[in-house]
Amino acid sequence: MKKILLSISTTVRNPERLPDFLKVLKQLEGQSFSKDNQIKYQILLIQERLYKPSNIPEEYFSIFNDATKEIPYEVAEKTFHYQDYVGSSIRGRQSANPLNKLGFAIAKESLDKIIITPIGNMLLKENADVSNIFFNCILKLNFPNPLDTREFTEKKGFNINPFAALLHLLSKVDSLTQTEFSIFIPTLIHFKDIDKYADLIFKFRKLKTVEDKDIFECSFFKEFYKVAELDDEQLNNPFEYGDNLMRYFRLTKYFRVEKSTMGDWRILAEPTRKNEIAQLLTLYDGSAERFSSIDSYLSYISDENKPVLPWKRDLSKLKEITYSLKDIITSDFNQLTSTLKEKISGKYKSITKTDIETLDSDRLEKINSELRALRLEIIQLSSNYSLRKNLLELNKILNIFKDKKLFRAIDPEEFEFLISKCLQVIDDEIKIAPNLLFDDDGKPIGHAPGNIPDIECFYHSFNCISEVTLDSSRQQVYRESMPIMRHLRDFETANSNKPAYCIFVAPKVHNDTVEYFWVSINHGFQGKKQKIVPLSLVNFINILDIYTKIIKDGREFNHKHLMALFDLIVEEGATNSSSIAWLENINNIIEEWKGEIIK
Repeated sequence: MKKILLSISTTVRNPERLPDFLKVLKQLEGQSFSKDNQIKYQILLIQERLYKPSNIPEEYFSIFNDATKEIPYEVAEKTFHYQDYVGSSIRGRQSANPLNKLGFAIAKESLDKIIITPIGNMLLKENADVSNIFFNCILKLNFPNPLDTREFTEKKGFNINPFAALLHLLSKVDSLTQTEFSIFIPTLIHFKDIDKYADLIFKFRKLKTVEDKDIFECSFFKEFYKVAELDDEQLNNPFEYGDNLMRYFRLTKYFRVEKSTMGDWRILAEPTRKNEIAQLLTLYDGSAERFSSIDSYLSYISDENKPVLPWKRDLSKLKEITYSLKDIITSDFNQLTSTLKEKISGKYKSITKTDIETLDSDRLEKINSELRALRLEIIQLSSNYSLRKNLLELNKILNIFKDKKLFRAIDPEEFEFLISKCLQVIDDEIKIAPNLLFDDDGKPIGHAPGNIPDIECFYHSFNCISEVTLDSSRQQVYRESMPIMRHLRDFETANSNKPAYCIFVAPKVHNDTVEYFWVSINHGFQGKKQKIVPLSLVNFINILDIYTKIIKDGREFNHKHLMALFDLIVEEGATNSSSIAWLENINNIIEEWKGEIIK
């Protein structure tokens, strides 16, 4: 019998998409999750542009290709049935599966009405603490469980709490490379194999050649699947599942993922949470928790107050965490320059002078959150300072942008982060604020929420937002055009004291996307013209190369030079009768601007 790999979701590979999927499911709350409603759910996902089928009826091309148009339900319905799916209702079940598995919703045909659970409603809030919510939910994942009676069952060898099992394994092997994680974590389906897997990892590490490692890998998978020969799916799936599992685990902030410039990564337990992790290892051995009924399990996974964590049960353990965080913060603060210390000393003293022994659990929890936020602020303050006119760091980023192999290895959130670092190199901004989700060490682990810009920039003469994407396909227009114009309008309204621009950066700006921007510049969005600057990666690299040359020559470069370039590009868009001609002329504008500032 072939074993099933451990996974959280193969349908929604990026956990950041789950709030949108949950929001659509909420439209059906209170109804049964019948086959008809399973189909309806998938149709609604199409209508909301969260899922695009591969085959679009020709008569609907204009609707699907125009991001300003709403997709009528009837059009989404006909498009869904046009796919001619075998067992069409399974599509809706697969889309709802991760929401069920993580306890955000209860949507099962065999159960009663669709319910968005309390923790699911927490995830839907505008300022949701995404990492804490995912930590709560992933910690409660248990296989087997009464909700899943077909795949991750005891009969198929499952007895594991994946979160706790990974912590235990990391406590024995320190860290896991991307290859090690992909081989051993999706196949670790029983907690009693943790010690065995640690031994196998050490054995794997002793192998000297790639050929030996390949032989080991194939032999390992053959034994796992119980087959004499492996097919491509059996060999490749663990690596796809491994990438998926890493993304979910990383979002909890209990695991740090360190990436190289080549794109491969290593995962380890988050050092700044070693106190909490030690307490969790004492409480959980990696085995699945048992439940007497499906009702008891559903109640457990949907309750934001469960499980009762060790530091929730014992005030002294919570104080240990607070003291540990204070020590980490003090060390980080002491490494700042005196100038940077001055900028943050008031907040530092206010938080760290608190007498921990006098606080109750609620106040301690709040202090811990404030300490983590302060540490991230210290890390970013130090990083931003080190980036000022830092040509060495800028050249490292430019090398990634210019090298196709290196560039292909970066994730979308990393691209946003690198763009924000480039903007920070110019040393006279008031503030550059990337709205990414960061881990405890200040590394990006998730995108900006959908209702705010990717990056907000504040200068003395102007303000701007920067929107960044790796998508160069036609999907770019759906995901970027209208949201960008809305973000810019909200930003303009909130910061009306200065001119406001939007800088859009993509490897390639799609012609359809630039058409929307051209219309916004010439005719306005919601009654008012906007200033949008579309830049291909080649354009952006050219600007950075010019900046590098100017600084190396000992010349001045400041935000006014940037503003002059942005105005030139916007003015060209406003006078050019063709959006495509405007886009094609941007590099010429940059060259003319270069001549002016060098002169």
